[in-house]
Parts: sequence; structure tokens; C-alpha cells
Amino acid sequence: MANILIVKIIFKNLRILPFVIFLWRCENQFSQDELRLTPEKPDAFPKLTERNRLLGELSPERSCYDVLHYLIDIDFDIKKKYIKGFVEIRSVAKDDFSILQFDLARKMMLNKVEYQDQILKTSRKKDAVFVEFPNIKDGENFTFRIYYEGKPLEAKNPPWDGGFVWEKDKNGRPFVSVACEGDGASLWWPLKDHIADEPDEGATMTFTVPSELYCVSNGRLIDISSNEDKTKKSFTWAVNNPINNYNISVQIGHYVSIQDTIHHNGLVDTLNYYVLDYNREVATNHFKQSKKVIRFFEKYFSEFQWWDDGYKLVEVSYLGMEHQSAVTYGNNWNNWGGERAWTSKYYGIVDGLLFHETAHEWWGNSVTAIDPAHMWIHEGMAVYSEAMFIEDQLGYNVMIDFLLDKREGIRNRRPIVGPSHQNYWAFGDSYNKGAWVLHTLRNIINNDDQWFSILKEFSIENAKSHVSTQDFLNHIIKTTKKDFQSIFNQYFYDHRPPTFEYYQLDNKYYYRWSNVISGFTMPVDIDVNGSEMRLFPTELLQSIDIAKHSVIYIRDWESYVVLKEDSSIIKKLNGE
Repeated sequence: MANILIVKIIFKNLRILPFVIFLWRCENQFSQDELRLTPEKPDAFPKLTERNRLLGELSPERSCYDVLHYLIDIDFDIKKKYIKGFVEIRSVAKDDFSILQFDLARKMMLNKVEYQDQILKTSRKKDAVFVEFPNIKDGENFTFRIYYEGKPLEAKNPPWDGGFVWEKDKNGRPFVSVACEGDGASLWWPLKDHIADEPDEGATMTFTVPSELYCVSNGRLIDISSNEDKTKKSFTWAVNNPINNYNISVQIGHYVSIQDTIHHNGLVDTLNYYVLDYNREVATNHFKQSKKVIRFFEKYFSEFQWWDDGYKLVEVSYLGMEHQSAVTYGNNWNNWGGERAWTSKYYGIVDGLLFHETAHEWWGNSVTAIDPAHMWIHEGMAVYSEAMFIEDQLGYNVMIDFLLDKREGIRNRRPIVGPSHQNYWAFGDSYNKGAWVLHTLRNIINNDDQWFSILKEFSIENAKSHVSTQDFLNHIIKTTKKDFQSIFNQYFYDHRPPTFEYYQLDNKYYYRWSNVISGFTMPVDIDVNGSEMRLFPTELLQSIDIAKHSVIYIRDWESYVVLKEDSSIIKKLNGE
């Protein structure tokens, strides 16, 4: 902390900050001790429960229909923390069927399911609801309505623990929101709760709240109406695009609206901010930086996909979430500080929370993982986008400093990619290690124009669609015409970072890979007496000729590897 304060006080001119950071890192070189603590065996993945099997599998009862649109209508009793309403699901059959599954938390009361003015028979198993339909034919469009009510799960530690957040603002007034990534939107409304099925034609949400409060949701506000005695207001919002189920959100409080405009790519669009009334002034100034963030993403990845639904920042009492077209913000209006330590490590140039959650509008909301086992596509891409932004604004050396800080948080307890079809949300190392794998790939490819083109083309080609780790690998192979399979297998499907073993003796420099999968190969760059050299180690011991007493540094800031100086490899070479 003292070092950071010195940098802040003495080097306010950011033009010399990259040089300062580089020198500071030289004096405080990252220790690889933590990397060497990688366990020999990974932690076991969570045991598959019946609930997660039902939520994770795309069983015949789920794959038999594709959701086209959700119509959500919910009345809120804030004092009782109770909700009541209905959800109408418009779908198309993808196969002949007579039974389908939707999902709703067990603690929520299912009142009835209606189809063509008939009440259908239902049965429940964990959080799954099975509905008996008259025979529905492949290709047939059908709509059914689910009536329900209950007291939804209350979040213990949002947004990491899903549920409702029934808070009070600083004036003691109701301040309500919800976050449910991982736990599932079915904890508060009935739906086909799988990441791979988004409503193709969007969703319409009507939320009824006490008349003194304002309600904000995704998309555009299309109507506000009052009941007869003026005690309640209904706010109707609409999303015209596909949307992740967990992104559909509701925020209730004493909100005021702030509108701004952004000039981008020759166009002018509106930005909308909803904040508590007493934060209008600070939000008006602080949220201006969102324009810089959006321009960055449109430059390096693709156009913002949701302009017809709008870009919103919405104040909440928890840290924040990437709710599509309604990104929530609960940081403390300070680029140098934050509610969590990681949100303040952006050298004062951006609010880290605002940037990270906005990043998900590209990585997560537009380009979406086909299964939560591939969460690094959301989180690793978002963190790597932060590194790219820092490099864009402050240069390469400061970006390296940022990533070195992130590297210290990697734990290597499990592989980045987890088991599919088990409702396993592979967070963990998907953030920091995911970003470091991307940084490593950049170095391997060794062509920045090609590397950044790979990312941009992948974002554009897969906008508003679902992808897997294999899809990203295939895209890299197609572009580079090189085989990255063993690298992906090592970094994404094995928990161990590769170990670069080396030893310098007289006029020889020995090296090889260890602690890797069979057949692993990846280049490593070193500096020999100040000249950069690329090595191509394998599991077999190799060597290069060097001048005696050469000064050699391994450029480990370019790749995520463990370094191990090991004289015993010479003995193995000599058969000892």
C-alpha cells in the first residue's frame, strides 16, 4: 500500500507512470513461490446433485422446446418480502412432445399452469416442474402461462450468493434488487433455466411496486400505470433482443433518471443512468467515463449489440452485476478506491467495477458460454479486456504490472473448464487465470495485429450466440494455421501451470517442460545477455550453446509458467 501511495503522490503525471511501474516491479519482482504451491492433484469437482442434474442437463423435456419470449408480470409486497404474479412463455416445439420441464425454486408456490384455457397437470422434482401437455408437434408455436407466488430466496452475500436484496437506503427507504447468476433466475420466476436457451425475441417485464417507488429493469421503459387508488404503480420494460435468463433483473428504490449522449462510430446514442435521488450529482459526473469504456470496446471488439435496448447503469446496494442493458453499480464513486480491493487497482483511469460489468455486455451477454462450465469466456475475457484497456491508456509496462497483480490471485485448485451438463458454474480461476492464458496466447502467436484481430473477429462472428472453449480454439487454429490443442488441454483442462525447468552450466543452457500433459509443447522467450531468444521446449531435455557466464532472464511476464532452476536435470542427462 505504501508503494501505491508513493506512486499516487509523486507521479501524478501519467506519462511517466509506465516507467515507474516497470522499475517498481524490477525492485519487487513477483515471487513464484505461490505458483510452486500448486497441488499435485486437483480438488474434486462438486458432487452432482439431483437438483443440478435437472438444471444442468438439456434433457428431452427441455430440448423439446425453444423459448421465443417471456412475458413477466409480478406484484411486489416489499414489507413482507413477497412476490406474486405470472410468467407467460411463448415457444416453438423442436420435437414432438407431451411433457416439458420448466424450472422454479421449490420454496416458491406453484398455483397453476394454463394452456388454451385449460389447467394442466404438473409434478415437481427439486426445482424442476414437469407439465403434461396435449400432444405438441415439432415446429408448432405454443404459449402457456404459469401462476405462482412466494417469498424468494434472500441473498446472503450478493452478488456471489444469489437472491433478493431487501435493503434500506441512507434515508431509511426501501432499496430492493436481485442478483442470481449461478443460483439461477428460477429462484424468483419460472422459466427454462439453462444458459443455452435465451428468449429469441426478448422479454417484457411488468413490475408493480408501491407508488412512491420507482422500478428499473432491462431494456426500454414502455409504460407506467397506476392502480385505481393510486397506491401502486406498474412499470413495464421491454427487451427486444435475446437475453441471458440471469440477466433479467428488477431494481426498486427512490431512483432519478440521468440521461447522457455518446458519439461513436459516426452515430449518436443515449446513455441512461438510474441512481438514488441524493446521488444525482456524483453519478452525473462519475458515469461520464462510461462513454470512454464503450468506445474502447467498440474499437477492439465489436459494436455494442444492445443499442435498441439501451445502455443503462443502475445503482444498487451490492457491488454490481452485468445485467444486460441494465448494468448494476454499487461501488463507491471513486476510481482510486472501491468496495473491494480489486476495484481500485486501475491506476485511477477508470472505475474497475463499472468497466468489468460493462465488459460483460460483450463477453457474457453477447458472446455467451454454451454451458456454465466455460465461464472463463465471460470472466477471463472481461479481466483481459481490463488489461487491454490499461495498455491502450497507459502502455505495455503498466498492463504487465496489472496482470502480475492478478497472477497472485490464481490458485490452480481445479481446471478452468469444469464438467458440462451439471449446472457447474466454473468461476474460481476463470477470472485471473483465464486472463493470463489469453496473455500467454498473445505471446505465443507473437503477432499483435493477428492476435487482436482474432479477438475482434471472434466477438463479431459470435455476437448474440453461444460458444465453448473448443469454439475459441478452433477459431485460433483457423486463423493462425497452427496447432494449439495441447496448450488448451494444459491450461483449460488441467489444473497445473506448466513448469519450465532450466539449468545453466558453463557454456550450456539446459531446459525442458515438466508437470505437463503428454505431448505438451509451447515456446518460451528468454533474454541472453540482453538479446531476446525464443526456445521451443518439450518434455525432452534440450540445450543451447551460450557464452560462459552469460546473463539469462526468462521472460515470465509474457506467459503463465512456473520457473524451476534444477541442477538434477544434468544428472539425468548423464544417466546418473
